[in-house]
Amino acid sequence: MAMAVSKKVVVTHPQTGTERKFDAAVYEPVKAAILQSLKGSKGKTFTELTDDVVKMIRKKMPGFDKSIPWYTISIRLDLETKGIVETFTEKGKKLNRLKK
Repeated sequence: MAMAVSKKVVVTHPQTGTERKFDAAVYEPVKAAILQSLKGSKGKTFTELTDDVVKMIRKKMPGFDKSIPWYTISIRLDLETKGIVETFTEKGKKLNRLKK
């Protein structure tokens, strides 16, 4: 009996180039939550971003029991690699926003 093969997405770290494979079923909702959280924002700290993503993922995927902050940082770094999100420093705080 053949097992269902889940679609994988390769996630890349911008500084190290390290690649990981994530299930698309996890990648897509977390990516959407990150983009939704940052949309219209001048910049959010990682904690603010993670809090938003945790709330959204808990609503969309109530049975998800893995570390949402870990997936958030990994996918945010991948979005940085792809030029969608950027990190900048303002008043000594490291902030994230959508790239213009």
